[in-house]
Amino acid sequence: MPQQTAANPTLLSSAFKHALKSILKPLIKLLLSKGITYTSLLEALKQIYIEVAEESFKLEEKRLTDSRISLLTGIHRKEVKRLRENLSDELSEPEIKAGVSAAIIALWQASEDYTDENHKPRVLPRSGEKPSFESLVYDVSKDKHFRSVLDDWLHQGLVTQDKNNQVSLCVESFVPDKDEDEKIFFAGRNIHYHIEIINHNLHLQRLNSNEPIDPLQAAAAAPMFDRSVYYKNLTPKSVEILENKAKESALNTLLEINQMASHLQQKDQGQEDAVSQMHFGSYFYRKLKTPDQ
Repeated sequence: MPQQTAANPTLLSSAFKHALKSILKPLIKLLLSKGITYTSLLEALKQIYIEVAEESFKLEEKRLTDSRISLLTGIHRKEVKRLRENLSDELSEPEIKAGVSAAIIALWQASEDYTDENHKPRVLPRSGEKPSFESLVYDVSKDKHFRSVLDDWLHQGLVTQDKNNQVSLCVESFVPDKDEDEKIFFAGRNIHYHIEIINHNLHLQRLNSNEPIDPLQAAAAAPMFDRSVYYKNLTPKSVEILENKAKESALNTLLEINQMASHLQQKDQGQEDAVSQMHFGSYFYRKLKTPDQ
């Protein structure tokens, strides 16, 4: 757990200040593009500071007092009290919709019920017994009618449906194209986990080798994988070649991990300790320039 002391910004190392600036600049660019000013962001920042204090800085599983949170965050105690009364973790409708869509496509790509002998997503009849598009949707969630999911996916171009009502998957992963809220949901989730990895790796705690080590504790204390490749002085053509190769390799790996995770999840079903989660992703950033830039 991080130390429970509020840091003085003037004491931050120059390396940390530089890293913080690098993290925040693209975020501020996004906020300004959405018309979100500094003053309008302050209220949300206060709420998030309070949420993090409650989640990550508990004292022996006791509920933190308003005064303690005020000390940790620097937010006035009266403001803490007001904001704590209005905290909410409920997902919005677009967030729920995006999560369900991603889970359905992941199952279609991984489950033996919905893949062929080459481990590719089957063409499914629109409705009927398993395997069908209807059963696929209801295997993930019974809160959404399969017809509404199908209509939405047809509109987004995620699937096609022929004259015989056979439904084919047209994408290799769920990447929303037309729904801005869904795009923001996945962007937030991916960036969240990446920064969580960074936070974990920067706060690794050494285990006492003189004491019995719990395997789960040891696994939780291990660093999380975080690697990248960075090159400058390339032509746009070379960047294109590298991007195509990276996308091909990353997609193959993602599909392989998805299938493996689905099979392990089914195997683990019903086990008392089947409460852990994982998140694996990839990205490719490019910045193309002309010689005069």
